[in-house]
Amino acid sequence: MADATIETTKAPEAGHFHRWRIEEPNGPTSRGVCKVCGAEKQFKNWLAEGDFITNEEHRAMASAA
Repeated sequence: MADATIETTKAPEAGHFHRWRIEEPNGPTSRGVCKVCGAEKQFKNWLAEGDFITNEEHRAMASAA
């Protein structure tokens, strides 16, 4: 089973950054388990239409920064 690790950008109540081990996609969600504390979370295996950004939008945002 190939797993991905994702680190959160803000510290949770547990006092650490979660290091998620996420199961391979098999349906609409995949279960993730924190390698540090064992917390569990469901991750979407798809992006909604509004989650996508075009190359043009990406370039516009980069040049505005």
